[in-house]
Amino acid sequence: MFSFFKKHQKPLFEELCDIHNHLLPGIDDGSKDVDTSTKMLNAYHELGIKSVIPTPHIYKELYPNTPTTVKDAFKLLKQYKVPENRTKVNSYAAEYMVDEVFMKNLEQASPLLLLNDTYILVEINFFGQTTMLKSACFNLCQKNITPILAHPERYHLIKDISEYQNLKNQGFYFQLNALSLLGQYGPEVKQKAEKLLREGLYDFVATDAHSVHDLIKLKNLSLSKKQGVQWESIREFQLKLFS
Repeated sequence: MFSFFKKHQKPLFEELCDIHNHLLPGIDDGSKDVDTSTKMLNAYHELGIKSVIPTPHIYKELYPNTPTTVKDAFKLLKQYKVPENRTKVNSYAAEYMVDEVFMKNLEQASPLLLLNDTYILVEINFFGQTTMLKSACFNLCQKNITPILAHPERYHLIKDISEYQNLKNQGFYFQLNALSLLGQYGPEVKQKAEKLLREGLYDFVATDAHSVHDLIKLKNLSLSKKQGVQWESIREFQLKLFS
């Protein structure tokens, strides 16, 4: 009986905009075709998510996407007519890999595929160092672009809370992968995600969904009452910026 009152009971994803996912068909390791993308949109609707901003990978070694290839995939998906009162896809952005190519391009021009024309979603190699990440943050902030670090809980070489706090002080926002709390990426990542959530270091939450199955799994996500307090703080901030 008492355990019931220790759980966070409010809907977790209701009305949110998912700012990190791989919904666009056929351009990275996410949805393979429009049929898969439409099934994912149905699953988004069941979670209560109001809108989705697709963020395909831009990573020259594996997914050398460009604004043109992303736009073409978006237009292909938009040919599917979404029923009224369903999850909407009205814009697109990208998830940029911070590497030598990214840094060189950043010196020459500003990235084009931004969230709300203000924020950029970035990642590093899961075993990568943060030196280049910090340089990228400085250069982006100089261009009045705010970096959002995708799934910080998944980077194996960032371990201490002090290291995460240092990145926050540099100018990063942090985005939690909701699937991390379900153990999708292993117990170590789950523990780090829980700790970062507990410490109030996350600014955004997203699905990072690559498939329908990822979204179905999120139906089983439940939070403790303390986790729910932090989640609600994230949710309110996200609703303000991505309504």
